Amino acid sequence: MVFSFFRKDKLDDLKAFLREAQPEFGPGTEYTQAKPPAKDLSSGIEVQEAMGGLAPELEEAAVLYANGKIGETAALLNRYLLDYPDNRDPLPWYMLFDLYEASGQAEPFEDAAVDFAVKFERSPPTWSPRNRPQVASQPAPVMVYGEKYGSLERVKQARFMQDAEKAPYVRLDFSKTQAPDEDTAHALLDDIVRLNDLKKPIELIGGPGFSVRLDAARQGGRLTEAGWFLLLAILQLLGRQDDFENIAVDYAVAFEVSPPSYTPPRDVPTRSGGAPAAAEASEDCFALSGSIVPGNEGQFLALKKFASGRQRVEIDLSQVIRIDFAVIGMLLETLIELSQAGCKVLFKNGNELINTLLQIVGVNQFAMILGRTRA
Repeated sequence: MVFSFFRKDKLDDLKAFLREAQPEFGPGTEYTQAKPPAKDLSSGIEVQEAMGGLAPELEEAAVLYANGKIGETAALLNRYLLDYPDNRDPLPWYMLFDLYEASGQAEPFEDAAVDFAVKFERSPPTWSPRNRPQVASQPAPVMVYGEKYGSLERVKQARFMQDAEKAPYVRLDFSKTQAPDEDTAHALLDDIVRLNDLKKPIELIGGPGFSVRLDAARQGGRLTEAGWFLLLAILQLLGRQDDFENIAVDYAVAFEVSPPSYTPPRDVPTRSGGAPAAAEASEDCFALSGSIVPGNEGQFLALKKFASGRQRVEIDLSQVIRIDFAVIGMLLETLIELSQAGCKVLFKNGNELINTLLQIVGVNQFAMILGRTRA
């Protein structure tokens, strides 16, 4: 049998894998719904009053930007400035300046700066674009799985494993993978175990959705023993300890064996190949960076780990270009957990589009939001 390690006398090999550390990484689409605000704010967290009288156009601009619609955001802000020429509020101007900086549009920035100086009779903001995330020096090899594991997948798998030996980490894409039959479950587990033997961190793409499909098959009695192990492996790769342990107990009951134990996943190296994406600037300061989009929301998990045991955390947004609307739910969940743990949170140095987004989605119920300092 090709996948001999799945024989009954080889189940210990799989259990050994499930005791090995692996990484967490999954797409942000699973976090689009935020938990309701906590009713008990007795933790002492400072609450900033909601923005009063914010123009609907500015709220819309923040949401458009969060969804990556740069051109539409710029058009809306410019139209707003033209429609309300007597408005002396600099906020829409600052939002426009920050948009141009974040998207690298120096020429329209300078044009707006001239108009700003004329209107407000003072010096306009100066061009200071956020640092762009570096391109990874060595792209991680990706193995994309479909509904079946056929001859084409086996050809790709051989090349993938060769590339994996030289890579700092690998990516497994389960976005289109359905609950597998016995042979497919064996093949997928074989790949995961081989990567574990190579001690490779694994970044999952579509992992949360795949785990849902596997669990639905388990509850419907359609999952083989190899499928159970695959589900446990995916949960471990996702870092979902509670779900892992609950299903491990069910597995032990179903197959009359001892349940496998959970070990935290290995960390995936930063994609820049340099400094970590979320670096600590001071003892209580945690820096987020780049565009925080589905697939890159692992920075929130790092934030939660950093904040563990602390009474106060300052989150530096100075190098954040954009926070995608699809990951806002996960950010809110993280802040709720920190609030309930008694940790006070302060956001600082964010651009005005990000700050406005944080306000309108209710982040100010769990954290202070300090605007960007301008000359």
